Amino acid sequence: MRRFLETCRRIRRRFQEGPPWFPMPDSGQKKRDIPFLFLVLLWLYALLDRILTPQGRMFAAIYLAIACYSLILSRSPAVILFFVLSGVLFFDLLAGLLFYPRIRITRIPPVRVTRGCEFRIVYTIENRSMRPCFDLTADASLYMKHLAGTESFIPRLTLGGKMTGTITRGFLLRRRGVHILPCPLVETGFPFQIVKLSRSAGEPQRIICHPDYVQLRSLRLPDGNAKNNESVNSVASVGESMDFYGCREYRTGDDPRKIHWVASAKHAQFVVKEFQEEKLSCAALILDNSLAGSRVPFRTLFRNLLLLKPVNGRYDDSPFEAAVSLTASIATSLSARDFTVDLFAAGSEIHHFRTGRNYMTQEAFLDLLASLEPSKETERFRRITPEDIRTIASSGAVFLVLLSIDPESEKLHRDLADTGVPIRTFLISSVPGPAWVETIRADDILRGKADEL
Repeated sequence: MRRFLETCRRIRRRFQEGPPWFPMPDSGQKKRDIPFLFLVLLWLYALLDRILTPQGRMFAAIYLAIACYSLILSRSPAVILFFVLSGVLFFDLLAGLLFYPRIRITRIPPVRVTRGCEFRIVYTIENRSMRPCFDLTADASLYMKHLAGTESFIPRLTLGGKMTGTITRGFLLRRRGVHILPCPLVETGFPFQIVKLSRSAGEPQRIICHPDYVQLRSLRLPDGNAKNNESVNSVASVGESMDFYGCREYRTGDDPRKIHWVASAKHAQFVVKEFQEEKLSCAALILDNSLAGSRVPFRTLFRNLLLLKPVNGRYDDSPFEAAVSLTASIATSLSARDFTVDLFAAGSEIHHFRTGRNYMTQEAFLDLLASLEPSKETERFRRITPEDIRTIASSGAVFLVLLSIDPESEKLHRDLADTGVPIRTFLISSVPGPAWVETIRADDILRGKADEL
């Protein structure tokens, strides 16, 4: 009885997870919260998509219509057409089974990509039988909301007995985030492309899509005076004090005498010592993580519906995506000049990241930005405590990235200004803001035009 109950739970869990070869919809819900009826329809559609090609579905519709008509009028000439179509369907299925031997597929996607940039996925297909197999495709039915193929055709492969071949396909992701690819699927519609025979293998795989950012050609620090610019150039100077501060990765130009050989052997790469006298520059980034000011007017939604344009919801997330890209550009530019950067993302909760020297690597920092989700709360800055304000002010330079101007953002700017810390405030909007902000259009950021700040 216990084994039977465990089997039922396992079947239920597999059902709730959805078809492993079919991409689950990006609903923002947990899979167990998806309605039962929707899961049933999803399983039916996934099975239909796996068995029949697009032309096979049209063939099936015509076949069922003729079959019903033949049952009603048995002496109609449609009966002959029914048997002809039945023979075609039977021969297609028989030939497919005969020439579809044992197949093994392996998919190698990149772990990290950048939004809007093409990447390649390599599929290795192994024919484990002596019989040949024809018209093999890999992930031909992979249709995800934010994933698009960059090629106008789907490559096909024919393998002889005991042969191995590869297929390379180009894709791009249109949205930053963590995307789950379903299990790899190899299919063939040989010979008439009506019925598909397929094999899936492995587990779903994850691709982290980083925000697209530009390498800034110039970045003016908040106060813009000569003293601050001088600190940018001298920050990497090596002190001669013997007060040990810590270790970091070796960079071109470092003194070989400062190499920490024990730590280098442990990490399999050169590590150098840092001393207390070395100059460390710090900066703070505050990112507005709220979509409350990006609500799409109802008349715009209604007009898009009438013009058959895509309706993505009541909020426009392009300003937030532009703000994340701008944050990544500023942080990577400061890190390249040996700044320690503290990022505060203010939304439903405060996220605090630190990157730069001896802290989080740029790759890990971009991973966190990729997984950052916006909030819809208006009181997002009230969670920044006076202690946080003092910590931010102690960095010496603050970059504030806003999505809207409201009493919350004005109060935050005023509290920071009262500490005396120099601030540069950016507003992501198409409408100019007050005098104390620098307005940048979201389209300019997403198209890579904002490369000088």
